[in-house]
Amino acid sequence: MNHPTPFERMLITGARLLPDGAVAFVGFHWPMLIARIARRLAAPSLIVVYEDGIVEDRLTPLLPTSPSDLAAAVGSPCCAGSLESLFMWLAGGRVEWTLLEAPIVDRRGNVNTTAIGDYQRPTVRLPGSGGGAELASFGRGLVLISASTAPRSYPEQVDYVTSPGYLAGTGERERLGYVPGRGPQLLVNPLGLFEFADEEIRPRALHPGVTTEDVRTTFAWPIRVDDIVPRLPEPSDEELAVARAELSHARDRFYRVPSA
Repeated sequence: MNHPTPFERMLITGARLLPDGAVAFVGFHWPMLIARIARRLAAPSLIVVYEDGIVEDRLTPLLPTSPSDLAAAVGSPCCAGSLESLFMWLAGGRVEWTLLEAPIVDRRGNVNTTAIGDYQRPTVRLPGSGGGAELASFGRGLVLISASTAPRSYPEQVDYVTSPGYLAGTGERERLGYVPGRGPQLLVNPLGLFEFADEEIRPRALHPGVTTEDVRTTFAWPIRVDDIVPRLPEPSDEELAVARAELSHARDRFYRVPSA
């Protein structure tokens, strides 16, 4: 089988995190694809909660194009609303994993999907929060997903905090009243798997072929990297076949899939 791309490795690494039978609150875009790949591999009984109130307990024939796509509602055991999903399920602690896309994330896990530059006169106005603020505020087992390896996606400090990580430093979430233990836990990107040691991003394990220098040049601050970092296993033939089938499906559903 062809050599996996960094993007394919990222999707498979994210899917491996989700255990069978778990309840996961899944945000828009790549987290939705990761959940499908997980279901087709080792987690067929995964329960997925979307921010619009749909609870998905099986692999749907069609990949939803958003959490509000009614393709996810066909046969769903629960179609409520955002208040129920964000507060009864998420804030109520009824989910074990939370997946949130993080196109711009800083060293303390704060995510920006609102504005680049000054908020009043931004260089770029981004789509905004959706449920991203609630996912980062309330979600247990919060995993950030980023398909980028460009330094602009990893500034030392974001211009605007849409989804709060560890904000300004150790203990800041607790000081502001957030439930302890519900900040970002992991970051998955094409380089590998990162954790928040001392509330700051550090590599836990890297994909094959990724060097420590690759890590240092991707993040726009002097990220702490051990001389020897564990390696993640290569995708199996089955994992790669499933990921590629779902990527083909995503293209048919108008997802813009990276070429590498």
